[in-house]
Amino acid sequence: MNKKMMVQLIGGVALVIAGRLAFAAVPEPMDPRDFSKLSVEERLEQGKKMREELKKATPEERKQFREKMHERMQALTPEERNQMHEKMRAEWKKLTPEQREKIKSDRKAMIDSLTPEERQQMREERKKTFEKMSPEERKKWREDMHKYQHPQDNPAN
Repeated sequence: MNKKMMVQLIGGVALVIAGRLAFAAVPEPMDPRDFSKLSVEERLEQGKKMREELKKATPEERKQFREKMHERMQALTPEERNQMHEKMRAEWKKLTPEQREKIKSDRKAMIDSLTPEERQQMREERKKTFEKMSPEERKKWREDMHKYQHPQDNPAN
């Protein structure tokens, strides 16, 4: 292979790589504080946009996004995380059943669009997080999840 062809080949590969990175790069996750300040409608729209971007991303890019998001959440103080959780929970309760079902179906569709390996990886991440919780936190988490999964058992929900 002559020098000119080698330069063209390397240039072509560089263009393909640069184009791939520019096209599929996933935006940075929003700061949780900023995200929580958005209205419910704005958060829903932002979430929809992010899910669309994540659909285009590679499994590795989605993993990096989840890791960055986790890091940003961990950077919050426990009080900030608790306040944010309570605010989101209160707003969730104000949503109509139709809005809740729409959110649930959108999230389920996003999870269904992941590869089986990604879903397994997410399960393992949740398991590790669960193992780090105190017994009280685990109990509260289980109770909260039961409320969300079985709203008919919870009239206040």
